[in-house]
Amino acid sequence: MNQVAPLDKFNAADLSSGSVPAQRVEEILARHFPGAAIERVLFIVPPDGDREMFNATTAQLGRYANYPPYGVAVLAAHLRKIGVSAEIVNLNDAVLKAARDCAELASFDYERVVADHLTAAVERFKPNLIGVTCMFSQTHRSAVNVCNHLKTIAPQVPLAIGGVHITNSIVGGDTRNSLFDEFAMVNFFFFYEAELAFAAFCEVVNGQKPLTDLAQVLVRDGEFQLHVANMNRPAGEALDTAPALDLMNPGAMSANGKIGAFHYLKPAGAKLCTSLSNRGCRAQCTFCSVRNFNGVGVRGRSVQSVVSELKEMREVYGVSHIMWLDDDLLYDHKRAVTLFNEMVRQNVGLTWDCSNGVIAASCTDEIIAAAAASGCIGLNIGMESGNAKILKQVRKPGTVKNFLEAAEVLHRYEQIHARVFLMIGFPGETFSDILDTINVSKQMDLDWYSVTPLQPLPNTPIYDKMIQDGLAGTGSFQNVRYLGGSYGKGRKKAEKKQHIMLQNFDALISAADPAAIPNPDDIEVIWAYMNYHLNFERLAAIRSAVKLDQAYKALQYIADVVAPDDPIGHYWRAYLHGRIAGKVEPLMRKQLSSLLDASPDWRARFKDLSLSTTDLDDTRFAASA
Repeated sequence: MNQVAPLDKFNAADLSSGSVPAQRVEEILARHFPGAAIERVLFIVPPDGDREMFNATTAQLGRYANYPPYGVAVLAAHLRKIGVSAEIVNLNDAVLKAARDCAELASFDYERVVADHLTAAVERFKPNLIGVTCMFSQTHRSAVNVCNHLKTIAPQVPLAIGGVHITNSIVGGDTRNSLFDEFAMVNFFFFYEAELAFAAFCEVVNGQKPLTDLAQVLVRDGEFQLHVANMNRPAGEALDTAPALDLMNPGAMSANGKIGAFHYLKPAGAKLCTSLSNRGCRAQCTFCSVRNFNGVGVRGRSVQSVVSELKEMREVYGVSHIMWLDDDLLYDHKRAVTLFNEMVRQNVGLTWDCSNGVIAASCTDEIIAAAAASGCIGLNIGMESGNAKILKQVRKPGTVKNFLEAAEVLHRYEQIHARVFLMIGFPGETFSDILDTINVSKQMDLDWYSVTPLQPLPNTPIYDKMIQDGLAGTGSFQNVRYLGGSYGKGRKKAEKKQHIMLQNFDALISAADPAAIPNPDDIEVIWAYMNYHLNFERLAAIRSAVKLDQAYKALQYIADVVAPDDPIGHYWRAYLHGRIAGKVEPLMRKQLSSLLDASPDWRARFKDLSLSTTDLDDTRFAASA
């Protein structure tokens, strides 16, 4: 790997002082943009996973996420303000749609779909500049492949890249060399929220602004690199700029993949989209990069700009539900209540969810009542741990008291499907610490618990500390793959019939030394234990008709899409159907029996868990209906 010089930072003023070779930068820009003109910018959204990670069957089931390109649509809106045309090629949506439409998956050609869409867009739009976005570390290899292909089909077109992953990997010194080496074909790197910096870059090239207006950009030309570190984060009127909705394909993307964590609560064919009300987060969690990317504090858009955007989504594009992209939606209590009340007063007519999570202390009666009235059907509480030591260690803005009080409030609003984020595998976390998390979760008794093994990400305090302690790997991007999720390692194991849920997780927990620190293999078993006992086992205790309906829809999605070969999901789906309808559909019974008949391992596992098909006898449900 080529060694890259330290990331020296210069202010724009240095470009006019002579301390930085401004003439060299001007020469680079003139060479890349003959005629000093950027008239057309083509934005590329890579597939979330590369070909090796992608599974066409999973895509056809609709399990992969398919978020609208909200961020680059905001960039496009800013470019339009300065007279620059923009288009978006959403390759993630393209490969998902192609897989969904493919009659014979054996013939599905991932690379061909990507290549054809890129070639067609470049030939038709003839861009002066191509911008690639990369938000997730899991998307790293996919983004590299896309950039390599772009340099093959359009070698003369300058290439820029930005996004959360790019920013974190360059700013975080441990991964900088790897990233620069793998993106050797890229000419310009943009950092942080870059819509104003990107627009200013275009204006500098077009002779409309001086060189000193460059910000948040690294210019690279062979061995030469110049990082202009000026920050130009949007606020006020700039922050109120709505995305170019016509470039996002709002409402159509949910036909090819899922949007948010609560999509299963909406009817088939419903059009889902995303919106962003504010940026940043008050918290300083050591495992999270939001604060590093968005800066300290939270910046909110005007309430009316948000409401107008939502109304346009519904009236023009037929959207019926949105997922908030906010990392701290409820930061300003007064503003949150005002936003929700205005959504009601102006008849926005959408339901919504907060999949990214809310801070428990913000879940007051006033806020949750206003949220429910404005259409909230689901939210996640960011809990992570129920152990006071771990919460303090990771700087989580919450206490066990906060979590229990938030749960008490949410129990009063049954229409909100309340989920909880949990994380396991923190440095130094013991079995006893994890048992605290399990016990607090059981006390909260909310609707679902999303358990995630810690995956340290570049440019986060916990990553830096783990590197320092020799715990977090070598800075390679190849191992950034979560256990859960449609691209996760757990999914790969399921595809190979190595079901995590087949492990005897109860035996591990009962035999574990409470003071011991679980190893990585233990963490996978603990994940299975928590997933079963916090999510599935509690289903038998549900009494509310509203909660039964929510749980049944969740289990439908699990049995049909997430884990169609897992008898546990099929068992509990059939059980809930029996509770609701007074009998179990014969097809559900048949599907479960087929899975158990084909696997002695699953039959033994059912016996371990005290589950039996006789539990699904119609007479039991008829008596209680």
